[in-house]
Amino acid sequence: MNLTTTSAIRHLVLAAALGTAGLLPQGVCAQEASWPTRSVRVIVPFLAGGSIDVVARTLAAELSARYHQQFVVDNKAGAGGTIGTDFVAKSAADGYTLLLTAQGPLVINPFIMSKLPYDAQHAFAPVSRVVDAPNVLVASPKAGLPTFEAFLQRARSGGAPLTYATQGVGTTGHVTGALLDQALNISLTHVPYNGFPPILTDVMQGRVDLMIADTVNVGERVRTGQLAAVAVASARRSSVLPEVPTFAEKGYPEIVAGPWFALLAPAGTSRAVRDKLSATVKEILAKPDIAARFQGMGLDIVGSTPDDLQSYMDKEYARWGAIIRKAGIQAAS
Repeated sequence: MNLTTTSAIRHLVLAAALGTAGLLPQGVCAQEASWPTRSVRVIVPFLAGGSIDVVARTLAAELSARYHQQFVVDNKAGAGGTIGTDFVAKSAADGYTLLLTAQGPLVINPFIMSKLPYDAQHAFAPVSRVVDAPNVLVASPKAGLPTFEAFLQRARSGGAPLTYATQGVGTTGHVTGALLDQALNISLTHVPYNGFPPILTDVMQGRVDLMIADTVNVGERVRTGQLAAVAVASARRSSVLPEVPTFAEKGYPEIVAGPWFALLAPAGTSRAVRDKLSATVKEILAKPDIAARFQGMGLDIVGSTPDDLQSYMDKEYARWGAIIRKAGIQAAS
């Protein structure tokens, strides 16, 4: 074989290699552009029937109609949301398994549980922060705590500590109580319950001074005067309770807390697919009927980009980690 022949063969091999390399991105791009080509599972790591489940099923129905493929909600509850969250963490990063979760499994459980089966910071790729449900500090109208100023005066009076009820140790309400203690330099006594109905009964009857719950659970009761709102833990006034001041307005901008629902995918899921899905979610949330439905439930519309969600999660992870460590909160073993 002479030099000319050898050189020609090398050129042919190089051309073939370059041609194959050029085809791979085109094939991948084609798959991303055509996504979804089959049904998509949306894992909700909590029981059916709650507000996050309603949000998931509403979005799934809208996404199914938009993409002409079924988006199927699958509730995988247990262990504070970690079972379903771990399922998604270990799923293929192909865009066909998604996670719609509240913040607990991502930014609270890592600090209150001794061990998680997934890496909360690196196991997921962000899609969209969908909605928020700010927490509200509320009391019975008979409790004599009609305003933030009245509450703070009582909490700092040196008398018997005020008690506050939540739906359990390590819940969003509980860590919000820890945030109040640290930000306001007070010491509230936490009273954990199993479920919301008994909390409402005991607060209304004066057995517990206050409760910390989100706008989904207390919004309507505040509007009708059954409960008195002290303040809302949001950066801006909630669209659900526009007449209730925020802690920020009272000089405590760091008191921002409450459930937020986010859509994520397994780490490694295509950015093109996530951008496409995020844009569609934003369009869905802008529909007047969807916005009215969610706001009627007590939710504030967000609809973020993947980058905005990632930045938000990073900040929340650091913030709640510091608060929980200082408070010494641990889940029951």
